[in-house]
Amino acid sequence: MMTRNVTHYGFMLVLSIGSALATGSLAFAAELSPGQQAVQTAAQQGQYSFVMFYRSNDAATQSVHQTLTTTLNQRSDSSIVPVWITDTKEKSLIDRFDATRLPMPAVAVLAPNGAVTTVFPQNVTPQQLEAAIVSKGQATCLKALQDRKIVLLCAHTDQNRSIPAGVQQFQADDLFKNRTQVVTLQAQDPEEQKFLSQLGLPTNSPGTVIAFMAPPGVMLGKFNENVSYDILAQKLAAAGKCCDDPNCKHHR
Repeated sequence: MMTRNVTHYGFMLVLSIGSALATGSLAFAAELSPGQQAVQTAAQQGQYSFVMFYRSNDAATQSVHQTLTTTLNQRSDSSIVPVWITDTKEKSLIDRFDATRLPMPAVAVLAPNGAVTTVFPQNVTPQQLEAAIVSKGQATCLKALQDRKIVLLCAHTDQNRSIPAGVQQFQADDLFKNRTQVVTLQAQDPEEQKFLSQLGLPTNSPGTVIAFMAPPGVMLGKFNENVSYDILAQKLAAAGKCCDDPNCKHHR
């Protein structure tokens, strides 16, 4: 049987996968299982956790584990966390991903901030593992969406650019402020180029470009920095993501 507490160090935006799988949170430190402790330690060290759920040490499990170790062993930003699916001590981590329903073996990838970047059932390639390590901007957006928050991503081409007025007004609205997260990044940051390309945001436009997203993974629109609060609120309402009040002014 594979040792379960051995840890090896080392996309198209997956907007909705974590909202379905990662609704649970880690227990208090005194209650953490070995798997949870490994995930927590990795996060504290800025590492991704590749949680490999397995049922038996069969050929498929050995193959996936070999791919993980070969691909990630030389990376300092990654940790492999094997979890035996029938280990009662790991019930919380298993339940968090509803892993008993996944074809075994399965690999769930957690960013250091807790965002689920993807889940691989049965098979995984080195290229897929590499792609599961995403930029900080993408991980931040994923975590917010998985926490069921509205996201306004502002990509600045000028480091001195401020958050656009319409975005600030939207975030300040009592109806939205507790469930909105504004994410800022530099459009010219090489590490964010793939993410921005996946979103279809230009990186050479003057000023600030905005991606407006709602959970579980709805792209509400892409705008320049002149977008108004009213347009943002109307887009949210049109997508059915505003609120449940039939008399809300944004539903009119």
